[in-house]
Amino acid sequence: MKDKHLGILLAITGAALWGTSGTAAEMLYQNPNINTFWLVDVRSWLAGASLLLISLVHKGKGTFAIFKNPRDLLYAALFSMLGITGAQFTYFYTVAASNAPTATVLVFLAPVLIICFIAAKTRQMPRRIDLIAVLLAVVGTVVLVTNGNFSHLAVTPKTLVWGFFSALTQALAIAMPAKLFKKYGTITILAWGMLLGGIILSPALAVMPATGVTVKEWSLVIYIVIAGTVFAYSLYLSSVMYISAGLASMLEAFEPLVATILSVTLLGSDFGIMKMAGGVLIILATCLQVVPSPRRGKLRRNL
Repeated sequence: MKDKHLGILLAITGAALWGTSGTAAEMLYQNPNINTFWLVDVRSWLAGASLLLISLVHKGKGTFAIFKNPRDLLYAALFSMLGITGAQFTYFYTVAASNAPTATVLVFLAPVLIICFIAAKTRQMPRRIDLIAVLLAVVGTVVLVTNGNFSHLAVTPKTLVWGFFSALTQALAIAMPAKLFKKYGTITILAWGMLLGGIILSPALAVMPATGVTVKEWSLVIYIVIAGTVFAYSLYLSSVMYISAGLASMLEAFEPLVATILSVTLLGSDFGIMKMAGGVLIILATCLQVVPSPRRGKLRRNL
């Protein structure tokens, strides 16, 4: 198999596994005793421990190098709270409030938020292609949440609010850790970040424990941890060894595709033609950002 083909296969498989984890969470929420605090905390502990083991195998004592730099450790803790734990919690809470396809598509607004933040911070006009992407994302979101009927919302305000925070925390998870990943390794930082998230959320389990969890539901939790987290991250991150980061980002579109197919076919979730159209526009907005295009001039001071 050619290297590029292998990279594409790894990226698609990783993205698809992320998509299946959303559907697995939607299935878990059919048990009213299972709450988001419990699910995210268990996932954080188990996935963090698994990733830490992988890091120890590959890096040995280097896994603990970050503890020698208090400043990096503090930033990693902030990334864990706002990025990793925040993104997990808000995503799964959006799934609980709606369904896996809606939650997964709304997360794809994250790159658009990054465009807006960078433009405001640098006082530079975004690239023309980025402006088109923002417009597509806005239109896609309106179509998604109204189902094409602009006189009312097709999703609850709760879903819309949590979906926005899901995109915001995902944007933080994308933007914050670049230097940490480069210095200490992606798997290592994710491992410590998830373990810290597990510690932070653990007190909530005493207040909101999950009761009556069946063997089947525990199997779904293990699937989310192993396939939807450890394998998904490992495969997707491995793909950039063979293909460009831009192509890998475009192949993330398989995540909402798989989530939609599984959620609609297995659970009968409501995700009709208009919602699909809105989702396609949002995903297209993300894909457009890898298209080469010169950046425009600085924003005016009065903007």
